[in-house]
Amino acid sequence: MLTRAQRFIGETLDHCDRQTLPPGRVSPRTRVMLVYLVGSLVLTAMAFGVLSGSTQEGMADALISAARTIDPDLAKTLEPYRGLLRVAMWTTGALAFYFVLPAIVVRRVFGHRLADYGLTMRGFGKHLPFYLALFLPVGGLVLVVAASPDFQSKYPLYKDFVGLGDLLAWELLYGVQFFALEFFFRGFLVHGVKDRMGVAGVVAMVMPYVMIHFSKPLYEAVGAIVAGTVLGLVSLRTGSIAGGVFIHIGVAWTMDAAALAMR
Repeated sequence: MLTRAQRFIGETLDHCDRQTLPPGRVSPRTRVMLVYLVGSLVLTAMAFGVLSGSTQEGMADALISAARTIDPDLAKTLEPYRGLLRVAMWTTGALAFYFVLPAIVVRRVFGHRLADYGLTMRGFGKHLPFYLALFLPVGGLVLVVAASPDFQSKYPLYKDFVGLGDLLAWELLYGVQFFALEFFFRGFLVHGVKDRMGVAGVVAMVMPYVMIHFSKPLYEAVGAIVAGTVLGLVSLRTGSIAGGVFIHIGVAWTMDAAALAMR
């Protein structure tokens, strides 16, 4: 059994190290440099802009003020959903920096297809049993820790829901944000350097991925090391971020449902 597992892991790593990209508009060395420079810009914009509470609150205030100039009753209607407006700003910012900016760089600067960076559903059905096998243990662990004070104080991240409607809207926005996040970390940062760095590119991606979890409970930050590595390898092995999106959204929605169910 151990020999079979070792052989499977070895074959997977060898396959990941043999990845290629079609010729583009810049040299592979320049592309790798640009991937990490653009990545640094994205992470900075997210940390100091999109994820800033003051920025989110300012944008929510601006939207409500704009609504007030149109119709005071509209502003009163929006006021209870201020938290949801902040979430919408977060999701919009994540889409802009995690997805749109890297996608523009891939298409206009590198001259590659987005499918070359994992944006494809190719093989999703074939690999679905494998994705479910990865999801189920994590989902089970979530149920084990869901009643802990740390978990309860953290999830759901959106705590100001008025009713079922805005709670469901939050979950949808939450899922969209994870799509953008997966494209950036498991698509752009992994596939953009795969022909030069192979598996080492996954390790390089994991470091900033873990760092964005430093504000969360310790077990989640530690878990991000494992999850980031596994999802990065899965993306390289399958050529698609679809599995990562499926697993990430599934775990996130399970965490929220478990947190609410335990209260």
